[in-house]
Amino acid sequence: MDPRPDDDATTPEPVAPPAQRLGRWIVAGFVVAAAIAGTIAAFLILGTKPLPEAYRYLPADSAVVIEVRPELPGDQRQHLANFLARFPGFADQSSFSDKLDQVLSRLVGQATDGQVDYWTQIKPLLAGPMVAGVAAGAVAHGADGGKASYGLLVATTDGSATCEGVFGASTEGEMHREVAIRSVQHDLSCAVDGRFLLLGDLASVKSGVDARRDHTGLDGSSRFRSAREMLTGDQVALAYVDGAGLAGTLKELVPVGDAVEGLTSMFPDWMIVGLRVEDDALQLEVQSPPKPAAAMASGVPTAAPPATSAFAAMIPADALGFIEAHGAGAHIQRAIARLEAEPDLVDAIEQLTGGLTAVGGVTNVVGWIEDAGVAVIPTGDSVGAVVLIRGTDAAATAGRLAQLRNLLILGSTGTDITLRDVDHDGVTITSVDIGDLDSLLGMLGLEPGSLDLGAVSDLSFSLAARDDILLLGIGEGVVGRILDTSEAASISTSPAYRRVVELAGRKNDFAAYVALDAILGWAETNLLDDADRETWNRDLKPYLDPLAGLGGAGIATTTGGTGRLVITFK
Repeated sequence: MDPRPDDDATTPEPVAPPAQRLGRWIVAGFVVAAAIAGTIAAFLILGTKPLPEAYRYLPADSAVVIEVRPELPGDQRQHLANFLARFPGFADQSSFSDKLDQVLSRLVGQATDGQVDYWTQIKPLLAGPMVAGVAAGAVAHGADGGKASYGLLVATTDGSATCEGVFGASTEGEMHREVAIRSVQHDLSCAVDGRFLLLGDLASVKSGVDARRDHTGLDGSSRFRSAREMLTGDQVALAYVDGAGLAGTLKELVPVGDAVEGLTSMFPDWMIVGLRVEDDALQLEVQSPPKPAAAMASGVPTAAPPATSAFAAMIPADALGFIEAHGAGAHIQRAIARLEAEPDLVDAIEQLTGGLTAVGGVTNVVGWIEDAGVAVIPTGDSVGAVVLIRGTDAAATAGRLAQLRNLLILGSTGTDITLRDVDHDGVTITSVDIGDLDSLLGMLGLEPGSLDLGAVSDLSFSLAARDDILLLGIGEGVVGRILDTSEAASISTSPAYRRVVELAGRKNDFAAYVALDAILGWAETNLLDDADRETWNRDLKPYLDPLAGLGGAGIATTTGGTGRLVITFK
């Protein structure tokens, strides 16, 4: 008989004693806890930006910090290669690193008149992050209470760098906590600690060594770490400012007074700026914490929320650029209310608000304004400008236009000022000719000719309103061009503008855009003669032709301020 049990038979499991079962549960609990802890740790490590080790040498009270990443972290190497491929000499990315070194070598040689060799003196210092910082108050008195401090630079080397190799010559200094400090050019001190080269005044170099040995470096600052984490993606460079430290330094450098106190009170607690490379753009990002909310008197409007552009769809596609502010009326009223609360400014603000009483006061003048902007538009071989103001509704805008016309009619009595109305497809454009500006100065109490107006002898502008938009144009036909522009033919459809908006932020409090491609094209057509055009085509155009747009946007919320400045390329 086969001694093996039948496959269908069930063999009962042995029952463990109660104590053994409890032990198994405890072991299982430890395993589960370890798995959860490992998952959380992995998330925290992988989900945050690693802080360069070089920060261990910068004192925790550093007021100004700069970080440069020559090793191009994360996606920045590929993005930079794609970016530079737009320029002559970088189309072949297989030798990107060699070509970049060649360009840097040439730039260093030209900048130093051949006195510095890139390959032996600079290249060894570019193996990793490079950071520099100045401690609070050090600029004024020096870290040791003596002469002013230069601050400290810490370079991550390839392990071969020495003070003599970088600076050509050095003299023996002193030992500080087992680190040899040598004197080099321009009264600077240099030290090598492992893979890190420290450069600065003697006191700053010693402070750097102490920070590393005593674990009191900037890497332990939770505020700095949090600020650095707020930047989007990987960065090739960044700058950090500690508001309190910088304010204290300024107060030590400048005798304390109302002007300095007022200036330093405006500093945020901190601010950080990061530079990032995209395939077709360079982007500067600014982050800062929220400022304490100021108490406002009753009746002062709340700050308007961020918004998209109300003007881009009506500005011609060939415009050279424009700026706009959202919630402009509310922001002006809130700014005046804050200034009224400053004891030193009460009299000046009362004079301003009192002067506006004749036209209905501050609320009547700006309370109806939602958004305001200015656009620059080419007019043949010249340029014009138009101010755009969006009101709360069409009726409010029409009412303010009527008030402006009445004031102009009243003010033109007995002068050379003339007004003329022209119908433009159902919209009335009022052209205002001021006449001779020099004679107008006398009416304003100024001596004719005192402003030396030169070629500018007269001034004219135009007024119109369509729906809730008020237009004030300077230049031949600019208001008509705005009225004739459809959304399909507007700057909102321009690839350069759309890319800038995508990177800078579609919703914002303030935005600006410069059409670099349009400006260069207009300048090439209207400003260059034949001789200049030859130089342009040979030396400049290959490098400037890829330019597309420049722009920026800012937003302030309860969680802090964010701003981006971008320059895009075709």
